[in-house]
Amino acid sequence: LELKQSLLSDRERLLAAEVRAEFGEALGELLKLGFTEDLLLTTDQGYRLVAARVSEGRTAPLEQNIVLVEVNRIRSMRESNQGKVEVAMLELRNLMGMRPEEPLRLRGDLDHLIEPVPSVAVAKDAALRERPDLRAARTLEALAEARISQARSEGRLDASLTGKYELMNFGFPQQGFNSNGQLVPIQGRFHSLAVGVTLDLPARNRNQGAIAAAVADKAGATQRREFAELSVQREVASAFARYQSAARAAEIYRVGVQGQANANLDVVRQTYELGSKTLLDVIAEQRRFIETQTGYIEALVSTYQARVEIERATASPNLIKR
Repeated sequence: LELKQSLLSDRERLLAAEVRAEFGEALGELLKLGFTEDLLLTTDQGYRLVAARVSEGRTAPLEQNIVLVEVNRIRSMRESNQGKVEVAMLELRNLMGMRPEEPLRLRGDLDHLIEPVPSVAVAKDAALRERPDLRAARTLEALAEARISQARSEGRLDASLTGKYELMNFGFPQQGFNSNGQLVPIQGRFHSLAVGVTLDLPARNRNQGAIAAAVADKAGATQRREFAELSVQREVASAFARYQSAARAAEIYRVGVQGQANANLDVVRQTYELGSKTLLDVIAEQRRFIETQTGYIEALVSTYQARVEIERATASPNLIKR
């Protein structure tokens, strides 16, 4: 029963980890879609401004065509992002047991969903203590040990003592004379006592075959448990390495890339308005900004999913919180 409960708990945590990971993926695609829609709005406004300049004869028609190409490129990006959002939402509904047409809305921000993690040593100890698959492996190892004891006990000389006491009292309707010459009913009382010893003699090899088989099963169970423990420690270390790498990348994006890229785009746009930069300079800087923002969102998603992997590897109760 304990083994069955451990396996059920393990499946619940695996499913919860898959749901949370898919949630992070869907939320990341939603953030990309929102960014693309904002960028499309800004670029479309720029296109209208350039079109007005062309109609007034202050700008060559080529610039209007260049901006139109960029607007359509961003529209294509938006459609692609919209499709990725729909696919991610369908996957999330499927994991949650929902019908494809059921409404589902996501709330949250990846910046606030990423929380501090414990140390690697603490996480490994928790995983070795709480992982259901390890508890199942230890249970099987204990069962194999019990089978060794059973096989050895069946190979020993066993003796059992039995005893039986009976009292018989019977008589006849006839009468007879007693030692005094008097007529008395004919009856008798008899006491019976039996004692016996039963010996269970093992076979010639004293059950050595069964003992050897049980010892081999125990050795196999121990090796599987040890391998499972090594695998769990590797999973935890791998999840931590992925988390730390993704978290550092996200922090670099947040502190040293994202804000500066936005500021650079504003400066290039302003200098274009003043005539110091060309439209191609603006478009090139805007594409760099798109790449930067997309990379930042992907770093946040990777950090969040690595955190989920740590919780899965350590069998954290946070996975199945309601």
